[in-house]
Amino acid sequence: MSTRNSLNDHSLIHGVADLILAVGQPNFIDKLTYLLRSAASFDDYVMLIYHPSSAPQVLSSSFANTDLAVWERYIQGAYLLSPFYDYCMRGKDGFVSLDEIAPDGFYDSAYYDNYFRPSRLIDEVCFVVQGYDNFSYLLSLGRTQTLAKFNQRVLDKLKALSPILQAAVQLDDQRRHAERHPDPTSHAALKQRLLNYGQDKLTSREQDVMQLLIRGYSSKEAAQVLAISPETERVHRKNIYAKLEVVSQKELLSQLFEEILSDIPA
Repeated sequence: MSTRNSLNDHSLIHGVADLILAVGQPNFIDKLTYLLRSAASFDDYVMLIYHPSSAPQVLSSSFANTDLAVWERYIQGAYLLSPFYDYCMRGKDGFVSLDEIAPDGFYDSAYYDNYFRPSRLIDEVCFVVQGYDNFSYLLSLGRTQTLAKFNQRVLDKLKALSPILQAAVQLDDQRRHAERHPDPTSHAALKQRLLNYGQDKLTSREQDVMQLLIRGYSSKEAAQVLAISPETERVHRKNIYAKLEVVSQKELLSQLFEEILSDIPA
């Protein structure tokens, strides 16, 4: 579907005009979400700013579900395992769906069970925009079971809006970047504890495997990343469970976050 056909809608045209006029203004995000609601139906949305040296900043959100505890746990540290966070930190941008970037084992992972499934989302798409000073903007649109998954027609419509949205967010970022003063202390400590977890019990290779394991990589995917055989990866995985005294990926993830969050300030 062409951009011309995708945007051949008066509400979208007016939405784009309103968004341009709102750049640099307090109502910018409101106009941005209004434009997207003119293009597609969704239950939940959240707009975040990511940075390599600080925890995510929430610019705006609206949740159809009431279980905000899961969201709070995400902000406290689970974001470090998110496929979208990884996508942003690799300098990527554009319109992308979870299915496009998630590891093969994501939907069978403990991260999915603990942090994604409780949100009741059945589908999620995101716009990613790279801003000044290594800041990344993530605008996530989610659908729960009250709506069907995003179909190809809607995906094409949203994708057609991506260049407009990206240009508008980058212009708005010119205002924001002078106002930001992130405190890197908490994020840096959390990230380091995540990377160092188990170092007193695991070999360096087992730590490499564990970092992929907790992010939902299958044995085959992890083996490819580490240039080892899947059989060797499975041996490392078995040793990790034994040394850390857990019996599953879910138990490992629960133990990991309980320990690394225990003395990190909120």
